[in-house]
Amino acid sequence: MPGDAIDAGNAMRNGDTNRTDGPGAFRNPSLDIARGLIVALMALDHVRIFFTSAQFDPVDVGATDWGYFLTRWVTHLCAPGFFFIAGAGVYLSERSNPDRYALSRFLALRGVWLIVAEIAVFGFAWSFRPGWMWFGVIWALGGSFLLLAAARLLPKWLLLPTTLALLLLLPAVQGAIRVPDSFGALFFHGGVADLPLLGARAVLYPLLPWAALMFAGYASAPYWLRAGEPVPARLIVAGLWLISIFVALRVFGIGGGSAEPHAGSKMLMSFLNVRKYPPSLQFSSLTIGLLALFCGWAASRSSAGSRAWAPLRDFGRVPFFFYAIHLFLIHGSALAVAAVLGWPTDYLFWQGVWPHLQPPNGYGFGLAGVLIAWLAVLALLWPMCVWFGAIKRKHPSLLLRLL
Repeated sequence: MPGDAIDAGNAMRNGDTNRTDGPGAFRNPSLDIARGLIVALMALDHVRIFFTSAQFDPVDVGATDWGYFLTRWVTHLCAPGFFFIAGAGVYLSERSNPDRYALSRFLALRGVWLIVAEIAVFGFAWSFRPGWMWFGVIWALGGSFLLLAAARLLPKWLLLPTTLALLLLLPAVQGAIRVPDSFGALFFHGGVADLPLLGARAVLYPLLPWAALMFAGYASAPYWLRAGEPVPARLIVAGLWLISIFVALRVFGIGGGSAEPHAGSKMLMSFLNVRKYPPSLQFSSLTIGLLALFCGWAASRSSAGSRAWAPLRDFGRVPFFFYAIHLFLIHGSALAVAAVLGWPTDYLFWQGVWPHLQPPNGYGFGLAGVLIAWLAVLALLWPMCVWFGAIKRKHPSLLLRLL
């Protein structure tokens, strides 16, 4: 899951926290911290996939416990955070870029690059099997950048109704839309798409529901950003409103969510267990609400530039690099540990359209071991991100801006 997530232009500091090397992009320490938190939590989810011994879905309320549930549930912030902050990054890029077409060309180039990277690079990073790939978060980010590159050139008054239609109407009409199965899987509801050249491929992130969150970040940014800086009070108010909307939707059973009843000893767990694939309105309002609260809190801290925030800030400055390296690091480390400890290794070489993610008997660590492995991965990634961030500041080329 993955990236601004991969922001619309990467910052070139040189002593100025708002200077960028992208086409007019801005960035802010508190948003870097939020991005850093997102990618760190993403790494937790992926470490869990490759290191866990648990043979159940951590959000299966009937099988899980609070430790496993929260370890997975907290990572739900990642994907919507990637898209929402990326949309806000495009808005920040516009502030100092008088050539609106140049920015759209850059966004389109970035979108194409991300889709190519999903197909050519990240499929192997996930599977360690040449030729395997799925349509994951990076494909959806790339497609969303392509859509926003075009949509931002339309009259501004069209943007808000387009965003609301994607957020509110699309989930309601998905079941009634009659389109070819592969088209529907790619753009509406996920599933399996049978495509020319690629064949049958799993679609984990259908484009339009996730693009809606990038559009929402772009459209809402003028409200919660002022002079390139987050406005803490507005973020906190927006976050509280969104969480209130989530509670109302959940209580009245509107806007998707899980099919589990809200009763019994795991009532709260069931209440929080909202549907991510594809993102329901309940899921989006809860996760973006929590993200807004965190961003508001981080922006209100006068110490946002202090060393205490350094790891998250350094991760958040190079999110695409973090994503690319962390997949190979986690998967490679899991293979090495499995070989040393005598775990079955076939599990780590994915095959089939949908990977089988239930570890075999005798494989993996318990939850404590997963958390230790996660912290070890972050410790290894931190100096790498510092190093790459320094290279980007020294050499702000187009190629490095895309990474």
